[in-house]
Amino acid sequence: MSATNDESLQPAPFRSILIFGMGMMGASLAQALRKHGGPGLRVDGAVRSESSAAFLRGHNQADQVLVCPREAQIADLDLGAYDLIVLGTPVKSVERLAALIPADHPGIITDMSSTRREVQAAFAGRPDLKFVGSHPMCGSENRGPTAARPDLFLNRLCILTPLDDGEAILTQRVRSFWESIGMRTFELSGPRHDEVLSYLSHGPHLLAGLLALWAHNEPVDTAIAAAPMPITGGGFKDMARIAGSNPEMWTDILISNRDFLATGLKEFQSQLAELIQQVETGASEDWLAWFDRARDARNLLCGYPRESEQK
Repeated sequence: MSATNDESLQPAPFRSILIFGMGMMGASLAQALRKHGGPGLRVDGAVRSESSAAFLRGHNQADQVLVCPREAQIADLDLGAYDLIVLGTPVKSVERLAALIPADHPGIITDMSSTRREVQAAFAGRPDLKFVGSHPMCGSENRGPTAARPDLFLNRLCILTPLDDGEAILTQRVRSFWESIGMRTFELSGPRHDEVLSYLSHGPHLLAGLLALWAHNEPVDTAIAAAPMPITGGGFKDMARIAGSNPEMWTDILISNRDFLATGLKEFQSQLAELIQQVETGASEDWLAWFDRARDARNLLCGYPRESEQK
């Protein structure tokens, strides 16, 4: 599949966009839209603090930056001026905002949340609003608008989770929106999204944190303190990288997807017990077979060429 390039992008199918929440993701989205959105596109942002607003204004990250210290103040904004609102706040905040948006807002609303259950349920209770759920699969362990970059979304996947099949026209407009900044799009139901992401995103974040805590012990700490630079190799850094992610955002994600997470982690626990037994008793041929299976699984999950395709 060929990569998307700047020249192939079509302008966003909206002319006025409000991004509510301008952290790393929201600010990156504003930059991407201002780069690729075409002439006449208005991109405004809403943030909680004056300091964030000052940074965003000083770096020309949006046409206008509004300060909204409390979620309830979203009702005081001129939301009718926007034909798309993107909610870029943590999951629990998006759930609360769904109840605060004035009735019959004429534009489309989407979000960037990493779990769907509470968000989908909240907007299912607002049939007067035009909502299509989105989860752009990008980001980093860094946080805040200082970490934003305009190419964050380019050639990444956005999962769309419409509330029902009757939203085809709305869904197509939201699909075109994400594709206008270089994303590929894919649809999943809300429950299937949360189940799949518990294995491919949410669980790995917990395991990365556990890896860091597991390695943080007296022998390791003593050796690192005496070394001229950290002993950690590339493998540990790669695996532990996402342990530095935004605590507020990830607390909401993990709580909102706890049942799928618990199921997946119990499966991991069972396989870890088997792995410990193999460490204690396994022969070399056992390890050769195990690493072959692990490499094949990695290649399949990450889209790398399979062994048979490399020959």
